[in-house]
Amino acid sequence: MKSALLRIPRHWIVWTVVVFVLTFALGFAAKAVPALRLAALDAAINNVHSPLLDQIALGLDVLDHPLVVAVILVLTFVVLLFVKGWRLALAVCVVTGLGWLTTLLVKAVVAQPRPSTSALKHLLHVNPATLSYPSGHVVFAAALVTALVMVCRGAASRSVVIVVGVLFVLVVGWSRLYVGVHDASDIVGGVLNGVAGVILFAGLWNLVAARVFRSRVTDGDRARG
Repeated sequence: MKSALLRIPRHWIVWTVVVFVLTFALGFAAKAVPALRLAALDAAINNVHSPLLDQIALGLDVLDHPLVVAVILVLTFVVLLFVKGWRLALAVCVVTGLGWLTTLLVKAVVAQPRPSTSALKHLLHVNPATLSYPSGHVVFAAALVTALVMVCRGAASRSVVIVVGVLFVLVVGWSRLYVGVHDASDIVGGVLNGVAGVILFAGLWNLVAARVFRSRVTDGDRARG
């Protein structure tokens, strides 16, 4: 049964509340005080452009499309199935997906419009369909990395996942600023939102898994008896 449980903070409910409060607080603060959005950062990053960087940014633009998310989660499940077993593989996919979906609530509540691309010298054809805060792409990246860290049992594997994961989140965040569809505050908010969402659903997963899998073990023992 232990193999079904994720490694989560001891006081996960408190952590969930605190990080979600920070997520909403940053969103409302950036909406009220435009200087906090660091809007000029988009133009500065966009000025350093090249065909290769264009391809990377456009490739990452599809990261939060439902079909792409589904494919990534299926691939994640298949890999973890052989490494950690189906229970933890399923746990990572469930908490990542549900954690990512919490961005819809945050976007709706904060309701921050997209930044203007008028200051960009190198425009790419990207048409975002939702509100700006937080970045759904970054939320998904942060959620996936956080969930993967929760299945790492050894310090070495955890360190590797954290280092690679941080680089992945940074590249995704850079890509959203490069195409000019987000402010810097959206990127930071995306990290907070992704972490908060995963902690919430990882805690709930552990509560349910502890009951469900213990019940199955007990029923199996009775059947054998």
